[in-house]
Amino acid sequence: MPRSKVATSPVHYSQVNVSDFDAIESLQPAFPNLDVLVLSQGIVLYGRREFEMQGFRQIIDVNLNSLMACSLKFHEMLRASRGSIIILSSMAGFRSTKGNPAYNASKAGAVGLTRTLGEAWAEDGIRVNGIAPGLVATKLTKVTTDRPKRREATEHRVPLKRLGQPEDMVGTALFLASPLSSYMVGQTLIVDGGITLA
Repeated sequence: MPRSKVATSPVHYSQVNVSDFDAIESLQPAFPNLDVLVLSQGIVLYGRREFEMQGFRQIIDVNLNSLMACSLKFHEMLRASRGSIIILSSMAGFRSTKGNPAYNASKAGAVGLTRTLGEAWAEDGIRVNGIAPGLVATKLTKVTTDRPKRREATEHRVPLKRLGQPEDMVGTALFLASPLSSYMVGQTLIVDGGITLA
């Protein structure tokens, strides 16, 4: 009787607290090669907690400092593959967000980091670009999406008259990861249904 084959998945999962930079540095990847690194970490604090230094530092560590820590961690693997990094920032990187100074500063910083690493690492064969989503229906935006009146008011301000969905980011990410964008470095593409046009 032939021996049954056990299916193995090519997907590996490791959970890391990205505000723990030592944990990022000591992470042992379960894969030998890396072509694309997508950095999509992000948190936000409400109730004016970002106006307190503890909250401000927490946001900056997760949303900005960890981007650099992760980029440095995988730099050599990406140089070897002549790969790319995709940094997710936010439309907040291009406009004010009155109640969330740390979130805003972190996302503006992510846009700046994308530009700077794009220039600095192009000579290593690593293309660094970014995506700035508008308001996308995720766990992070439930403060808006779970409140019908607030959601409706937000949708009304969007020229496409709807919130974004995670799937709306996929095409842009595939474009930035592919040879179709082979002559792009340091750019952040705004994918927001047009809300920053208003």
